[in-house]
Amino acid sequence: MRRIALAVGVALALLAPRAGKADYYLRSPYEIDLGELEMELNGAPAFDRRPDSNGAQSYTLEIGTGLTSWWHSEIELAFDRDPGGGQPMLVDQVVTENMIQLTEPGQEFADFGFYFEYGQSLTSGRHAGSNQVTFGPAIGMEIGRTTQLVNLFLTRELGPNQTSHGLDFSYAWQNRWNLWTPLSPAIEVYGDSGTVGRSPRFSQQQLLVGPVAVGALGLHDLGLGKAGKVKYELGWLFGATQASAQGTLRWRLELEIPF
Repeated sequence: MRRIALAVGVALALLAPRAGKADYYLRSPYEIDLGELEMELNGAPAFDRRPDSNGAQSYTLEIGTGLTSWWHSEIELAFDRDPGGGQPMLVDQVVTENMIQLTEPGQEFADFGFYFEYGQSLTSGRHAGSNQVTFGPAIGMEIGRTTQLVNLFLTRELGPNQTSHGLDFSYAWQNRWNLWTPLSPAIEVYGDSGTVGRSPRFSQQQLLVGPVAVGALGLHDLGLGKAGKVKYELGWLFGATQASAQGTLRWRLELEIPF
């Protein structure tokens, strides 16, 4: 079944990038969440002194669960605002996200998952966007008291509103020090090198780096119930290239409820 699901994901991906728009959170091969309902909010408003680069915002509302012990699936609604003055906030896409766990945690030198998503554009007219497929490996590794997460993704556009006809390559890395479950520090890197084989020079690629706080609290600790937990991530990403916003506030809030 894992091979079938992986084959389906690859087939979808080859039929169908984001136009360089980054998702500023790591996909983890560990979060299958079988027997739990997961509700999640993500936000990434960007700040820049340059008027044409200031004001970009991205938000997602997601709900998902583990369909099996190795397959996690979510439905996401995406809201986006382009940089610059007078830009509207749009309901941009409805997305289906899937994580297939390829290895049992701890049995190999690293833990591997295969991630794939399909995004259906909801915009039209002058704001029309493309449909998109994103896929690639999600890798996790425990080293001492740290957890390393790496995402290596390719994205391809579909539909009549494509702005690119190749595969876009993006990457992300998180190094988390597991000091205390309610609050642990991390460093994150997010990059997008553009279309494979036609990448712009490095200064024109997306690259953001910054510190992030990661934590989880049981609902019973908050007086909100006997089971379930709240997870959060909050960080500030510094733009490391001319093509990146000078600063991006990254936050994530997730509620997990067993059923």
